[in-house]
Amino acid sequence: MKPLVKIMIVDDEMLVRQGIKHLLDWEQEGYQIAGEASNGLEALHLIDEVNPHVILTDIVMPVMGGEQLVKAVKEKYPRIEIIVLSSFGEFDYVRSTFQSGVADYILKPKLEADYLLSILKKTTAKMTAVPAGGSDADPDESQLLKVMEKLMAGYESALEPKLIQSKFPYEQYLFFGADLKNRQDSSEKSDLGNEIERGLQKLEPVVAEFAHMRLKFVNETVLFLLNMNPEKSNELVMELRHLISSMELFTSGTHFMISQNFTDFTRLGEIYKDNYLKLLRYGFFLQNRSLIEHDHLPSLPDKQLEFEMTVCMDQLKRKQYLQAFTGFLEYIHLRSMDYRTDIFEFKSYLGNFIFNVTTTLGKMKVETESLEKAKYDYFRKIDEARSASEAIAIVEAFIHETERTIGETNTLVNPNMARLLEYIQKHYADPITLTEVARQFHFNASYLSSYFAAYNGEGFSEYLNKIRLKKAMELLMTTELTISDISASVGYSDQSYFTKVFKKQAGISPSQYRRQDMREIRES
Repeated sequence: MKPLVKIMIVDDEMLVRQGIKHLLDWEQEGYQIAGEASNGLEALHLIDEVNPHVILTDIVMPVMGGEQLVKAVKEKYPRIEIIVLSSFGEFDYVRSTFQSGVADYILKPKLEADYLLSILKKTTAKMTAVPAGGSDADPDESQLLKVMEKLMAGYESALEPKLIQSKFPYEQYLFFGADLKNRQDSSEKSDLGNEIERGLQKLEPVVAEFAHMRLKFVNETVLFLLNMNPEKSNELVMELRHLISSMELFTSGTHFMISQNFTDFTRLGEIYKDNYLKLLRYGFFLQNRSLIEHDHLPSLPDKQLEFEMTVCMDQLKRKQYLQAFTGFLEYIHLRSMDYRTDIFEFKSYLGNFIFNVTTTLGKMKVETESLEKAKYDYFRKIDEARSASEAIAIVEAFIHETERTIGETNTLVNPNMARLLEYIQKHYADPITLTEVARQFHFNASYLSSYFAAYNGEGFSEYLNKIRLKKAMELLMTTELTISDISASVGYSDQSYFTKVFKKQAGISPSQYRRQDMREIRES
């Protein structure tokens, strides 16, 4: 049997890659889609694993474009043929790739099945004999993977029950995968995928009546279809949790997903699109969860906070800056707790807030030149944010810059900070916390922490301890109260902790401080 010519697709648009993969009946024509990558750097890392004979590559891509990829491949793998995909306006780049040795190029508007096939045949006809790489591949598994990929991409595909039964003999299925978007290094992504696969292979003898297959067509995740006896479902999920836990150091910052169970193989595309991909998106809001399970999602907020952007801007116009900024942050923090929120909509709302604040302050004759210059950088950072908390932190940074800008046009003492400091002076002896003070002043706690540090030059806890210790020193000097009583009277319920904090601040213990003070009084 003549070995298949292996092809790698390199394009930063997933829809383009999917379209090419389903443009032809590749194996019938003598070809096999052996791998794909979203940029040139990923492709270079995958070449040794995939061993392609032909690379179909886009020209303009992030990280590493097609022009650089062609040069790198031709230097290290001169036998690999490369066909460039381009748009009309990119021909200068295409001309450069011809100098590096590409076989041909195709304009994307002409990317039709017959035309692509003719270019491929022309390219492979001049190749030396194709080595038998990939001839060991299981043809049944390759055929089944092709069917599954079509179903998951939304295409109809003929099913062969005997073929499905031979690979998936049990009644129940679920998707199990890991999100690799936070992994910048392509080789690291590959290593992680292989490590997870080895872990699943070790589970097969542990969990009876269990099979799995790795799906390689998804570039940003490592994805498996698991097949099991329904009676073993709970045991399998327990083992998956243990597997993730055992890999915690290796997979730090990675989200794992376990989809809902299903028994009808024809629902493969539906479950993938409507369940697994949703869990994948939830990771943007559930940053601190390493495992996101369909059956164990966190509870949603009890209430939906209403927020009117026009009201917020009206508060700015009235110079009610604190109310405007804290109101928005309270709303956006609560909204981020609803992991069902559309990510694009969430990011757009943050960008819209920055745009409106900058525009409103400009109309108020505030000097906003620096904000105008910086806002596009904030937009870009929000767009690139990998989690809701990261996106919110960017908005908080914008608010702090805005507050500094406002402060430069107003030499009066910040009345909001004055009220906060006055409250702490009155209540330092009470068991107050940052969260409690935030609630008292209708602040978001996270925002209050950074706001306090920005305007007071030190953190909330440091300031509170300083006030308490100053009062404790007064009591040590002027009263005969026991150290235990003084500790309690300045807000410390634990005397040993009070002593520890006091010694760190003063350099000596409370009792030493009292003795030292008494000596100074006698000597004077």
